Amino acid sequence: ISHENSLLPKIRRMTRILLEEKVEKGDLVAIKLHFGEPGNYAFIRPVMVRQVVEVVKEIGGKPFLTDANTLYRGGRSNAVDHINSAIYNGFSYSSLGAPIIIADGISGSYYREVEVNLKHFRKIRIAGAIFDADVVLALSHVKGHVATGLGGALKNIGMGAAPRSGKQVQHADFRPQYDIEKCTGCRKCIINCPVGAITLVEKKAKFNYEICIGCGECATVCISGAVRILWNESVERLQEKMVEYAYGIIKEKEPKITYMNFVMDVSPDCDCLPWHDANIIPDVGVLGSDDIVAVDQASMDMINKQIGIPGSALKGNFGEGEDKFKGIREIEWEIQLKYAEELGLGSRKYTIKEI
Repeated sequence: ISHENSLLPKIRRMTRILLEEKVEKGDLVAIKLHFGEPGNYAFIRPVMVRQVVEVVKEIGGKPFLTDANTLYRGGRSNAVDHINSAIYNGFSYSSLGAPIIIADGISGSYYREVEVNLKHFRKIRIAGAIFDADVVLALSHVKGHVATGLGGALKNIGMGAAPRSGKQVQHADFRPQYDIEKCTGCRKCIINCPVGAITLVEKKAKFNYEICIGCGECATVCISGAVRILWNESVERLQEKMVEYAYGIIKEKEPKITYMNFVMDVSPDCDCLPWHDANIIPDVGVLGSDDIVAVDQASMDMINKQIGIPGSALKGNFGEGEDKFKGIREIEWEIQLKYAEELGLGSRKYTIKEI
């Protein structure tokens, strides 16, 4: 194997192919990725992201690394913890040559709304820095997921580019579940409620559920855990909601949005977990496309062609052509691809061109 045929030069060539006609001199280029929860190590390796950053600069763009804050409480639920976690996992200006900008701000309240008028949502929210970017390149680590079956580009954009409140409404038809004993009377929920549905009574928050619109802002800003987050959405509805968010983001950014899927270190669960379980297949490589449906479908097809690794989380479907993620848990991951194709986001039919 020659140097030019090794993985890092190929990542550079793929980045150039995808971005050369999209990036104009001075464009702000959002490199949307997942920095990984501290303790996890299956996220895209910083040395690979560095190749992307350098190519963006070479073609005249101004790259920044970005992700939106998480809904759950962990190492990335606010911008300070999020940046510290990214640096801990090797993503820093000194190592990659690009700044980190958390897309939905310090506490997840920086976003823009766009109309979609679809089955589940009339409007969706886009994390502000991604909305503001001139170009978006989604770098997605393809892996399994406990709720959606597949975590690929659709999830990276639909869930990952949503602010915390956007993640909440995807996971549940939300009405806040409130524990008055935990309330400290800090008034953060009152200040951030967009419709005035919360008041302070005897130093405790009081909710008016007739006014509440289910936006989830109170849950995302509550620092005491008094407002409980619900994770009660069905698999089908969750995937459809995620796709509708992806639809709004893609339609807002087209044609200056594109995708690279890293089918490497394919784990049974999301990089949001503070550990990494054993890979379920050997590494495949990197796929790139302007079609988000095609790149996820091709990723799954390549995963399923592999022979499963014994001793991993696979309970079955080890053979070539068998559905690997269904060998972990019975989730119909194809729902997201079918719905995305139905909405016109791309095609599940594709051709492969090696570079």
